[in-house]
Order: sequence, then C-alpha cells, then structure tokens
Amino acid sequence: MKKILIVVALLSCAILGCKKVKIISYAGVFKLNKQIISSGAWDTTWMKEQAKIYTDRYYMYSGLSSDTDVRFGFGTYELESNKTIAEHNIFSSKVLDSAQIFVVQMNQTANGLTAVVPEWARSESASYKLTEDYIQVPSSGTSALDGVWELDKLYRVKGKDTTSQHETQFKIFWQGHFMFIRRYPVDPVGTQYNNGFGYGNFTLKKDTLYEMVEMSNHKFLANKNITISIDRNANEYTEVFNDPETHLQTTQIYKKISTN
Repeated sequence: MKKILIVVALLSCAILGCKKVKIISYAGVFKLNKQIISSGAWDTTWMKEQAKIYTDRYYMYSGLSSDTDVRFGFGTYELESNKTIAEHNIFSSKVLDSAQIFVVQMNQTANGLTAVVPEWARSESASYKLTEDYIQVPSSGTSALDGVWELDKLYRVKGKDTTSQHETQFKIFWQGHFMFIRRYPVDPVGTQYNNGFGYGNFTLKKDTLYEMVEMSNHKFLANKNITISIDRNANEYTEVFNDPETHLQTTQIYKKISTN
C-alpha cells in the first residue's frame, strides 16, 4: 500500500553548514471507518458516514451525522510536528467562516490513519475528545482539475427564464476523487439556508467531466453518474449540466484558490 506520509528531504544551508529538513504531507483521500466522541467514561458516535480529502495544503470533509444532518468543514492545514497538524477553518457547517483551529494528532495505521482531536469541544463541566479512524482510498492519477475551487457564479436556465443564485460552495478535485460542500438559500429573499455536499470519483476527458457520486444528501445526485460539460483555463472553469428530466440547465463558474 502506498504510504500515507510523503517525506521529501530538502537541503537547508545556513552559515554553519547544511542540514536536512523533513516536510511531511498528509495528502490523500479517506473514508470514515469509525468515530468516537468521548469525555471521561462517556462516549458516543456522531457521524454516520464521512469522507475527507487532504491536498498538499487544504483539507475538506463532509458527510451525514447520525441524525442525518449535513456536516462539513474546509480549510488549510499546517504541520505542527511530525505527527500533529493544525487545521484552520475557512468554512464549516458549524461555525461558517469564523476563525477556528483544531490541533489534530495523526497516526498512521495499516490501511489508513487515526486522527485524534484532544480538545474537540468543551462545556462548562467537561471537555470532549474526538477520535476518527479512516481507511485510505486508492488514488487514480491526477488531472488538470486537481486543486481547490470556489464557486463564483451560478445561474439556471429553463425555457426563456434565467435565474441567478448566490451561494457559498467549495469543491476539491484530488487523485481521481471530488468533493463539494455548499450552503444555499431555500427562499427567494435569502433568509433561510440549507447545507449540502457530494463526494465520489471522477474522470476528465477533454471538455467532459464524468462524476460518479458515492455520497450526497441530495437525492437527485446520490449514487448517480453525472455527465457535465466544462470549459476551463488555468484559474477558472465552468460546469454546464442539463437535467433531461426537468429540462433545467445549470451553469456554475468556479475560481481556483491559490496555493500560495
């Protein structure tokens, strides 16, 4: 099995000479096997299903909790030590875009990794630890879409009617897998919102994107194969999806998030 930790040796030269510096990346795609939230002698399971992607700088997770609520998070991560990372929230279902940092202990296992957040949550009377066991999903190569994207514009066309919609959405393509998370309005004036997500495999062939959706809270996507026409350049790409049942055409324009 391909090792989870990719260690690259760099030479760092100073006045007194050169030494090797290890840079560790947890880049990969993982599916949740088991989760435990514990406090003292008490423990429980929260997530029913979940997937998580680490790129070389960003992370994203999404899934359904035991009460079928959508849970997701997206942000950057950095190495604290050779087995500890700090995850910096950019957007999540819990705190939206508020600043939040989780220190995560990363432990390699035979078929994936175990992630432990000792200070996952705290109340007046107790603190809670989160432990998640993940199985690593095999990669299937790279593509021109690999990276992190943010939705810039969305509009729908049905017959002669065109409507636009503002929503927050992020999408990752990585090693043959994709994931998107979204928060979108469900009323015309944008006072009520729902959360959504999707995860699965993809292939890219010229100007056509084929997505095989494994998990999603959207019934029209879950366990479906989706064919999407795209137009792309280095920093932007456009998805056009035509629904044969509703005759609704949806166009989404994404901007690439810089890795600098």
